[in-house]
Amino acid sequence: MAYTEASFALENPQELEFIRNFLMQNPAFVKEDEDLLARITQCPDTGNVVSLEELARNRMLKETHKAKSRFAQIVETARKNYESQIRVQEAIIAVLDARSISDLREILRGHVAFSLAADSCELVISQTPAYSESMDKIGCVIERLVPVERSVSLGTSDVSRTWLYGEKAPHIRSEALARLEFGTSNRFGMLAIASSDINCFRQDMGNELITFFARVVERVLARFEHDGDI
Repeated sequence: MAYTEASFALENPQELEFIRNFLMQNPAFVKEDEDLLARITQCPDTGNVVSLEELARNRMLKETHKAKSRFAQIVETARKNYESQIRVQEAIIAVLDARSISDLREILRGHVAFSLAADSCELVISQTPAYSESMDKIGCVIERLVPVERSVSLGTSDVSRTWLYGEKAPHIRSEALARLEFGTSNRFGMLAIASSDINCFRQDMGNELITFFARVVERVLARFEHDGDI
């Protein structure tokens, strides 16, 4: 079916809306009319004629660009995750070599902090067992910062913890805190990894690597308790 080309103007908006609704509900009307379809898709002769081919090409280019951007983000995230795993593995090896509790603290503050690109890595241990009705001051603080129901906490630090980070405390902007429980006496403590970079530890980050590292530290502490070093 072919239509004779004619020049006319539609001044009534209702007529334009009627035509648009008709074409939206009957797309085959255009597809099945070869002459009409050819006229619509032909290269534009004037600036007020839209090329569907050009629109399709531009849309395809935009979608391709978005896909490339998403892929680049996935690759960058995977690279960062891999680097984080390598750093944690290095920290674990260093911790396993600790010979005493004092040696462990030195390793955490030195080798581990460097491996994790942190400014401070501290270990505090309560003298009272976990879930005790009467806890010492350190135990009460640990229960408040990393209770059993939220054993790992990542995020910005809005409090200067001089008792924990010492002279570095004023410069700490973010931290990862992990609860530790170990030994037959049910002792507990906290591992604190802190940074002057506010984006180093964020609440939206996964805590799997920190949790795994904390479990390794627990096993080392259990060994020290068994040997009577704690």
